Amino acid sequence: MLRAVCACLLALLSLPARAESPQSPRVELPIREVDYGGDRRYTVMVTIADQPVEAGLDTGSTGLRVLLRALPATIQKRGEHVHYGYSSGIGFDGHIISLPVALGAVAGEIRLMGIEKVACDRPEAQCANFHLDMASYGVQGDGVPGQGFPAILGVGFKPDAVTNPLTQLGVRRWIIDLPRPGEPNSGRLILNPSDTEAAGYTTLKLKGDGNQLDGCLVATSAKGKLCADTVFDSGAPGIRLFGLSGTPWPQGTAADIVLSDGKNQATMSLVIGRRELASGMFMQAGALNRPPMISLGLAPYFHWSVLYDAERHEIGLKAR
Repeated sequence: MLRAVCACLLALLSLPARAESPQSPRVELPIREVDYGGDRRYTVMVTIADQPVEAGLDTGSTGLRVLLRALPATIQKRGEHVHYGYSSGIGFDGHIISLPVALGAVAGEIRLMGIEKVACDRPEAQCANFHLDMASYGVQGDGVPGQGFPAILGVGFKPDAVTNPLTQLGVRRWIIDLPRPGEPNSGRLILNPSDTEAAGYTTLKLKGDGNQLDGCLVATSAKGKLCADTVFDSGAPGIRLFGLSGTPWPQGTAADIVLSDGKNQATMSLVIGRRELASGMFMQAGALNRPPMISLGLAPYFHWSVLYDAERHEIGLKAR
């Protein structure tokens, strides 16, 4: 028995050392703003199977999801059927597909969703009157024929059958600086920022397995206060309150956004109803069996540079 054990140990020691996976490189990509008659959307270019595809950058959802017309027509093998719903009420149906994907020099084969059907999941939702014919439908196009993009790049953390494409590609942290009004070419997505670039951010631990923080919207001029799980969402303009009672505060109301993880806190001020601050306020019905939620939309990105750290499951904020 001893001889057998020694022989096994010698065999293991003689095996070549396993090569470590190469470090994912630093990449900086421009973020482009598209204005659809008042609704601002933000895109990055993604290469899928050697074809450039414009994708809406969405921090409020998870997964790379692509209309079939933007994918190779020769795809033969598809995986399981999946459905994915958004807070707008839009729902996608399709199958999982594995394809080579690149964002600059960050590249690899990942799982994405081929979108085969789009529908309004909830009749009472804001998508009820959208035009949803697949031939003319574009993602994030508000249901207007010919408007929108062929794909959506969801970089949220919530687990899903089609997970975050950045982490699938080995990216562990990234910085999002959205283009700000009046500042052309100010948008960038930095994958694998250096330690120097990642310094100076106030970090907040995210709750659960998603992108939620403890947050409050405080009306400093009217003594109102609304608190709930709070998210940033680059794909949904405006401040939207889901499942909270009351009416939107009047335009011109001075307010503070207060975020906390129980240890650190970050605060920013804004005025309700200012387009340049993306601070329009909307009350919406909450999703069935889900707690109330505050979506801050674009507003935080106009005030802060936002660092996402997937390994630490935290967000970092630094004034721009």
